[in-house]
Amino acid sequence: MGLSDLDLAARALLGLPQETWAAAAGQMIEAAHTADLWRKRHRRAHPSGGTGSLYAQASLCPRAASSPPSASYCAALLAVLQALELWRNRGHREL
Repeated sequence: MGLSDLDLAARALLGLPQETWAAAAGQMIEAAHTADLWRKRHRRAHPSGGTGSLYAQASLCPRAASSPPSASYCAALLAVLQALELWRNRGHREL
């Protein structure tokens, strides 16, 4: 996972109400993981989840335009990082 994954996921959150960010970030991460498992098993991209990266999942969502980091963007990025930390604390390592 790289900075572009985190950036696109944060910008996807910016299109949602802030109170839903934690859940939405968690759902994006879970969906990316599911698509990644599919890709590994079937040796092709998931039909609706792409390659299994967070970038591919976030690409499926409406998202805010790229702009200089604002307080809202930083908060959305933090929500993505916190969701990723929770996901990894549940024993996941790949994404």
